[in-house]
Amino acid sequence: MLMKRKIIVLFFALVAGVGLQARPLKVRVKKPGSLAALVGEKKKYTTREMVLEGTLNGDDLRFLREMAGSDINQQSTPGQLRTIDLRKVTFAQGGGAYVDKEGLHRVTGGAHTLPQFLFRNCPVVHVDLPVRLDTIATGALEHTKLRRIVLPDSVFVMPYAFYEDTELEEVVFPQHVRGVAFYALGHTAVRQVVMHDVDYISAQAFAEMPAVESIEVKGYLGHIDGWQTFYACPRLKSVDFCGVVLSTGGPRLLDNCPVLERVTFHDVVFVTNVGQAEQCPAFRGYEAKATVLYSNEPDVIRPLVIGKRGEDSPAYRAALGRMLPVLKKSIRNGKMVHPFPGYFIYENYDEACRQALEGHREQALEWLDMAVVAGWYNYSHMRDDKDLESLHGDARFQALLERVREVGDFRLVLEKSAPYAANAEEWPAFTYQEPTDSNLVRVREYFNLDSIAGSGDDISRMKNIMYWLHDAIPHNGSSSWPDCDFNAIDLYELCRREGRGLNCRFLAMVLNELYLAAGIPSRFLTCMPMNYRVDTECHVINMAWSRSLNKWVWMDPSFAAFVSDENGLLLHPGEVRERLRRNQPLVLNEDANWNHKTPQTVDYYVKEYMAKNLYWLQAHLRSEYQTEGKRGANSRMIMLVPKGFLSGGGVTTDDAYFWQAPR
Repeated sequence: MLMKRKIIVLFFALVAGVGLQARPLKVRVKKPGSLAALVGEKKKYTTREMVLEGTLNGDDLRFLREMAGSDINQQSTPGQLRTIDLRKVTFAQGGGAYVDKEGLHRVTGGAHTLPQFLFRNCPVVHVDLPVRLDTIATGALEHTKLRRIVLPDSVFVMPYAFYEDTELEEVVFPQHVRGVAFYALGHTAVRQVVMHDVDYISAQAFAEMPAVESIEVKGYLGHIDGWQTFYACPRLKSVDFCGVVLSTGGPRLLDNCPVLERVTFHDVVFVTNVGQAEQCPAFRGYEAKATVLYSNEPDVIRPLVIGKRGEDSPAYRAALGRMLPVLKKSIRNGKMVHPFPGYFIYENYDEACRQALEGHREQALEWLDMAVVAGWYNYSHMRDDKDLESLHGDARFQALLERVREVGDFRLVLEKSAPYAANAEEWPAFTYQEPTDSNLVRVREYFNLDSIAGSGDDISRMKNIMYWLHDAIPHNGSSSWPDCDFNAIDLYELCRREGRGLNCRFLAMVLNELYLAAGIPSRFLTCMPMNYRVDTECHVINMAWSRSLNKWVWMDPSFAAFVSDENGLLLHPGEVRERLRRNQPLVLNEDANWNHKTPQTVDYYVKEYMAKNLYWLQAHLRSEYQTEGKRGANSRMIMLVPKGFLSGGGVTTDDAYFWQAPR
């Protein structure tokens, strides 16, 4: 009887011990860097479950990795931690590095970013992510033993986030995902991907997923890149986009998915560009079950409405109506989550005009607001547009117009731009190839430049050469890039042979070489708008050095244009920019024109078009024969920007340096 009692007591003691071991260790980190002291060495390698609260820095993360079985060098430790609750955790910068990856020591990032490679090579089986998490950084949970993961709302999943989690079978996506990047789920055991509202899916987001059979987006999709987005998925059979899709990018959405049968768009699609499927022998094609407003490949995805807009196309108007709530969801902090094609912006504006003309004030203002948020910047057009006259008395219209003025009244934009500032560091001088260079000699002889330039002063020679080029090669801003070497002779011969024109950049390249060959120092300038991320149209002109005036002057072969002050003194682009800022007189030559068809005026060409494109400027450090080649620039680029606008290599705020005289 005594022996039985001892056995019973021992049994309950063991059960109680197991129960005590099963309870997770709860730790609250009040001071970043104190996790090691709070846990202690005794529990460091014996704890299997833990609930963490508080703010962790690099020292805490290094200790946490060691508890979870992997040290800073990704070598195994005796750590037994397999289940971790991080729901009430944030992260702080500071402390030491916590993991070494490819020779780089990683440190923490943002407060709500799961740090890079945090649990890489840690055999954890369950992680509860922070509820306020906004980003899962690169490789944060790769090479683990996770089997299931629940993602927090509005998260962005960065590259390789769960890469080679070979036991991961289920990823529970939230109602809204900001983005999924390349190889996020590569080499996992996930069989089904079900997402809801998604702002962005990157190229190769679903690459090398050996088990996946179906991928479904149940809500809206803002944009999906099209470079091998679905790649090397041997069991993938179907892809479904159930909600509105704003845009898809090319050039190839599908690659190496041998059993994939269909990709279906169930709702309205604004614009598609998916490319041909490669190595997908079972693929039967894309299916669009609703309106596709624009298809860049009508043979691949046929638009159900082609070129029909406005009152005569109810289907088109209905499709736009389906898009409006999605557009509203795509706004974060007053901006669209990613840039949209230019015609997307115009569609919003055009729909606002249609609604205003039909007397639908509220709807018109909604669409106009969408156009402004998406990037509408044409202030003068919106101010004078008769289609919107019915809105002029509404304070909301005036507020929108004022917002557009901030980016679209280009003289005002220049006036409000920050000043330039001198550089403290020494920068290399701009250089100009001598006309004795053998290539430039060949250019001079080929074009018989002496005859073209004439025997007058340097200003007349500059003008004669520019006028000759303006007549010889038409300007065509939409022309394809020429398939030849980018030098004056080859470009000229290609245009003669194919009967084609050149865009402003190539015309400026040709004029630059003609000036250098004629012994005139010259640079071609890329003139950029402030709003360059939305307004992708820039303009390229030339500046040539006048020895007689001892200054640079503006020469534009696209429009046979040069600019002077009220006294006839030729100006360079920096001087024109400053006069626009100060609202001082500017004069455009009377014969400025586009291809001898459209005369140019100072109000449009200088005060609108070029005022927009003079916010920041870019030029090569070396001006020479074939300054740019097919593979890019042959010399460093220097950017002149207002103080605080851009930073990085080749960026200067020193206008005196940028406009220095040739040495």
